Amino acid sequence: MAGLLGSLQSARSGMTVSQMSIETTSHNINNMNTPGYSRQKVEQSAKSAYSYPGYNSSMGAGQLGTGVQATDITIIRNTFYDFQFRNESHNQGKINVKYDHYTNMEKIFNEPSETSISASIANFFSSWQELTKNPTDVASKDIVTQNGKYLADNISNIKEKLETLSSQANVKLNEDVESINDMLDQLRELDKQIKIVQGSGKSPNDLMDQRDNVIDDLSFKMNVGNDDIKTALENGLSKVEITDSASGEKQLTLTYGNPSQTKDIPADKISGEIQGSLEMIDKIKEYTTSLTELAKGIATGVNQVLSGKSLDNVDGTLGTEINKDTDFFVFDEKGNPIIKVNEKYTKNPRELNVTTDIAQNMYKLKDEKFAIGASGEETTIDKFYNNIIQKLGNEAQEVIRNEKNQSKILKEIDNLRTNVSGVSLDEEMINLVQFQHAYNASAKVISTIDSLLDVVVNGLKR
Repeated sequence: MAGLLGSLQSARSGMTVSQMSIETTSHNINNMNTPGYSRQKVEQSAKSAYSYPGYNSSMGAGQLGTGVQATDITIIRNTFYDFQFRNESHNQGKINVKYDHYTNMEKIFNEPSETSISASIANFFSSWQELTKNPTDVASKDIVTQNGKYLADNISNIKEKLETLSSQANVKLNEDVESINDMLDQLRELDKQIKIVQGSGKSPNDLMDQRDNVIDDLSFKMNVGNDDIKTALENGLSKVEITDSASGEKQLTLTYGNPSQTKDIPADKISGEIQGSLEMIDKIKEYTTSLTELAKGIATGVNQVLSGKSLDNVDGTLGTEINKDTDFFVFDEKGNPIIKVNEKYTKNPRELNVTTDIAQNMYKLKDEKFAIGASGEETTIDKFYNNIIQKLGNEAQEVIRNEKNQSKILKEIDNLRTNVSGVSLDEEMINLVQFQHAYNASAKVISTIDSLLDVVVNGLKR
């Protein structure tokens, strides 16, 4: 359409697109602090020109523009950064779980400190040295008994705390599995809504942001980039659960597709918080076993020396029978406490009848090598325990370094992603002014055309 009415329509299209741009800018500003929100932009293009060229064209060889049209409202998002983020987030999830549990284990052992096991071991054996000065002194016997009780209580309490930490790791594992299944429900519902909107020819930008946000959260729980997990997600992953493999090892079982299919993922291929929890359950069990072996070794060694027997034939394996009537320490692998001082001596320290030689040998015991632990390797009590703490310290430091490095990597990637898709208030305010001027200019064109039409219509009357 040519003429003034055509120009009026062209100006109206400019006002419409400018208004849509202003509304989209307002939406961006309102959601600048919304987690996972990607800024949106109105895509526009020139409308078909008038008229098409031809010999019979009323406009001659030229074409008149007919205005502008909004073709779509799109989100500004870089999928490459999304891929990088999710490729690192599952490592971050695993390291975070390990970091939390290792720091808790270090707090539980509390080394070095005056209340730690190492200090308790030193105090216990030092009290035997005092007893060598006067083996019949009741006060010295009472100190030996009290230090032995403190050592036994310390070991038992730490073992109990480790078992509690293991239970918490199991609880977190179950909570993560439940959380993953909730996220899968959300993804299925979002996919339905997205398909409905796309079917109408529109872009469901906010719904796609919500879906990406859920996938981001899911990527911390497990490796969504794993080929098997990725395939399952693309084919409608509906459920995950932790199961036991034929060899008794933990694995992740996926249920997906229509008809339903299942896929087992080995623990070392899961990654994310799921793998972190599985690894820490095994690791806490390892340290609990080592602490149990320490308690067994202390009880066996002390009881052997107290009875005047040689340490050469000590059986380091767990479950060796002991004499609860005469032994100083009573060890029970499945008991609570796991180790305690014989009630015979706690009730009456006078019952602790030892010679100077036995007291002296007891003092030297912490530096004597004998079989401790299921391996039967000969070592000293101090060295066996120090190896436990040294191993814990080395592993904890490695996890702390990894957590620091991984956090830095993920933060840098997220910053790059935010620079692309995040909302900049300064930029949006500049756009707002630009769209306002464009709207005003189109309105001015309409006002001008109105004046011209008034001349044409009302001028004929005069």
